[in-house]
Amino acid sequence: MMASTKASPISAHQEQGLVHLTQLKGAKRRRKLWIGLSAAVVLITAGSVVWRFSPQQRLGRDLSDYTVETERGSLPGIVSANGELQAKRSVNVSPKKAGLLEELYVDQGDEVKKGQVLARMDSGDYNDRLDEAKALERKEQAEYQTRKADHERRDNLYQQGAISADDASKYRRLYLTSRANLAAAQERVQQRITEGSELLIRAPFSGVITARYAEPGAFVTPTTAASATAGASSSSLVELSEGMEVNAKVPESDIGRIRIGQNASVRVDAFPEQRFMARVSEIAPRAAKTENVISFAVKLNLIKRSPQLLIGMSTDVDFETGKTAPSTLVPTVAIVTEKGKPGVLLVGKKNQPSFQAVELGTSSGSKTAILSGLNPGTRIFIDLPPWAKPKRD
Repeated sequence: MMASTKASPISAHQEQGLVHLTQLKGAKRRRKLWIGLSAAVVLITAGSVVWRFSPQQRLGRDLSDYTVETERGSLPGIVSANGELQAKRSVNVSPKKAGLLEELYVDQGDEVKKGQVLARMDSGDYNDRLDEAKALERKEQAEYQTRKADHERRDNLYQQGAISADDASKYRRLYLTSRANLAAAQERVQQRITEGSELLIRAPFSGVITARYAEPGAFVTPTTAASATAGASSSSLVELSEGMEVNAKVPESDIGRIRIGQNASVRVDAFPEQRFMARVSEIAPRAAKTENVISFAVKLNLIKRSPQLLIGMSTDVDFETGKTAPSTLVPTVAIVTEKGKPGVLLVGKKNQPSFQAVELGTSSGSKTAILSGLNPGTRIFIDLPPWAKPKRD
């Protein structure tokens, strides 16, 4: 029978050494684990970068934020345009002769009738000149009566053979001269009367006083009498306006959908919740070009004038045109111009924008109809992506 071997007891010093050895082995294992994890992260990151910038990934860029698909449809029957409320007829009223304004009988907002006295000019020495002309007329009238009687008497004597023809002709010449002098004197009196009537400034037509430019004592001139020029106000008396209409500026692309008699609704900024009905009365035969934008002036008569509407208010006009024929529709912001031709940008090779010329139709503001050059369902750019290559001149 073998004798059992009994282990010797471990001293405190040996126990401490064993604990230290165990800690060293654990630290080595943890260090190897962290090194392995770090290497894996580096490999994954590098692979992601390589994949991100690979040709396959560049071709797979997300286009949803930069493109839309064209669609087939009809534009709503509305053409929108900006405009302004204007008077149908407006003039700056001034005197026919320069002078001082003595009285002004009207104020802004007053309604007046045709021929109504608006103001009176200072008469100056008018009364003296009128009296002088009338006195001369009376003198010439007396002279004429005398010469007429002499002529008639001498003519009778000549018919009886009592005087010679030369003597009769002399009195006839005196009579004719006197008659001419009387006519001239009468004309001067009439001129003075007309001059006096011109001291009273009358309304050329019925309307409303929309501005008052002068006050009694001001010096006004006739250079702008009945002028419609805004710059004439400095020497005018008042501005007289008649009626009210809307003057809208319709873009060239929409003018083909506007016609005389067409209904429209008008909105003004002062009353944004209200709509005022109007009807097209005139379309300008000539376009106006402002800052390279071509438009046509279209005038509309208000069907029922409201006292809320005032001359000079800005307006938004919606013309009722009916729906357009079905066609390819694109967002208006997608339309670009290249070498003077309108077009859109298609999605080309490597997702680069590629210009495609098109024929434009009508526009509703946010959308524009394409008559040719583009089919429905085609994806087009509405904004240039950051990877778009700059065009070379």
